[in-house]
Amino acid sequence: MSDTPNTTEHRYDALHLITEEVLARYSKTPDPRLRELMLSLIKHIHSFAKEVKLTAEEWAFTMSFLEETGKWCSPGRNEFMIFSDAFGLSMLTVTQDYPRPEHATEPTLVGPFLLENAPQFAMGADISAGAAGTPMYAQGQILDIHGQPVANAVIDVWHSDDRGLYDVQDGIEENGPWARAVLTTGADGRYSFWSVLPVDYPVPQDGTAIQMLKATTGRSWRPAHLHFRIQAPGQRPLITHIFDRTSQNLYSDAVFGVRPSLIADFVPQKPGPAPDGKTMDRDFFTLQYNFVMTDALK
Repeated sequence: MSDTPNTTEHRYDALHLITEEVLARYSKTPDPRLRELMLSLIKHIHSFAKEVKLTAEEWAFTMSFLEETGKWCSPGRNEFMIFSDAFGLSMLTVTQDYPRPEHATEPTLVGPFLLENAPQFAMGADISAGAAGTPMYAQGQILDIHGQPVANAVIDVWHSDDRGLYDVQDGIEENGPWARAVLTTGADGRYSFWSVLPVDYPVPQDGTAIQMLKATTGRSWRPAHLHFRIQAPGQRPLITHIFDRTSQNLYSDAVFGVRPSLIADFVPQKPGPAPDGKTMDRDFFTLQYNFVMTDALK
């Protein structure tokens, strides 16, 4: 039997009747949270379309644009994530969903280039794997909110080379990953690695997100940064960046991701002894930064 009775409530010849019928149907969603999300989403989407008097031509363009956006998505590149970042939605959600105690490290957006199951390296290793750029040595400690070292913290780190490219933008299938690693802390919670200095870069120039940015804000550059994802037993996962204080785009980040507490000094060094005892025959940079995690939610 049909669940659509022959009543005037199921006529679609008026704007409010269309919205009312859609809401009525989705109001039967079994899961309470999913029902809340869907009903609110429908209300806002329908209100938006009515407010701007969305035309059929504009709607058709948007559907085609979304289809094209999907074609740019692949492991290590989420084009939809770039839109979320550029609209400020990523930072809004992170800020809203991640209340933190004072002194804990602030989170920021994950970005579109996270890869699961990245190569594992020993602490102190060179993770650059041939990436172009000036050598950089990063070190610090993972602490809990009580100031104690966090043992067995799994650290994902990834960043650009000196061209402003990530490995997923440069033939990772053929060349393998670079400037990307998984490190695990010991009992002292300390981390260290060699890589290359990240630089400012624009969002990918070959997808749909850049088309939107060029047509709107005109801003597409990100400041130089390292990505970190830190996971540890008893701690809430932390996804964040460390930004270079000398970056030219520090105060005009295309995706609104900069937080003052995440700005750090990448210190230039002359040839000579490095912090780990290695002797460098060329200029290099050092970074010292400690991360403070928060207790897992209960």
